Amino acid sequence: MSTKPKTILDAKTIPQVALDFMNQTHSEEVELVNNLGKSLDSYTHQTTLSQQKTDAITQQLMNWLAHTEAHFARENQLMQDTGFPAYDIHASEHSRVLNEMKAVIQRWQEQQDINALEDFLFCSWPNWFDAHVNSMDMVTAQFATMNGYDATNQEQTL
Repeated sequence: MSTKPKTILDAKTIPQVALDFMNQTHSEEVELVNNLGKSLDSYTHQTTLSQQKTDAITQQLMNWLAHTEAHFARENQLMQDTGFPAYDIHASEHSRVLNEMKAVIQRWQEQQDINALEDFLFCSWPNWFDAHVNSMDMVTAQFATMNGYDATNQEQTL
């Protein structure tokens, strides 16, 4: 049974950036993570682990991964469309986190390593996500709006 502290992010406390679609995506991501966290918490408190529960967690992980891939692809496209000067840095961070997420998911699928999954979900990812939104996403959204990206229509007006 895990004794790691559970970090639950509150979508209402995530810093808001200058683009609504990014804020919506961030809220969706936090909801996925919180739901996965609840499932993991109930998983670690079971005395017998069912394949059904393990499969349900795997499905939640795959849903989170798909959402994150779409999230990062949309932000990467925004940066390319607006000529964001720090594109390489921001996009590399997306790649790094996706690779880390995929490795954790693969380890879960192969070994049901709850400790590695909990460490990523409750420690590494929330710390990274908060810092990422507060820095890279904040600057990216601000740059996009200052350079003709219409925050109302979510279209570039250049």
